[in-house]
Amino acid sequence: MDIWNTGPFDNEEAQEVLADLRNDELYLDELLPDSGNRYIEKDQGAMIIALAHLAAGNQPEEGGDVDATALQTPEMRERLRQCLEAVLIDGTVSGLYSHWQEQGEQLHEWKARSHVALK
Repeated sequence: MDIWNTGPFDNEEAQEVLADLRNDELYLDELLPDSGNRYIEKDQGAMIIALAHLAAGNQPEEGGDVDATALQTPEMRERLRQCLEAVLIDGTVSGLYSHWQEQGEQLHEWKARSHVALK
């Protein structure tokens, strides 16, 4: 997975998710891990962050808006909140966290830019 910056849409996986949503080809139930999943791979973590930001009403700066209606139900927002929490907790749970941990100082910037409130 190609990562070019710390923002929620600044990686290859997020761009693929955005394209799939624009083409109505994303099946969320199949992509999001169930609660209690032991480890979230790096690419899945990037997708979760992008979807969480869309659910919170954030849109990518480039490429046009995405219809995020399906992400904004109370049930989906809660599921994304739990997944996002797991991605941002530590490297034993999240491959993406481990990636940023290896980058040193960028870890804190990535966590700050990745976190979003999903109440």
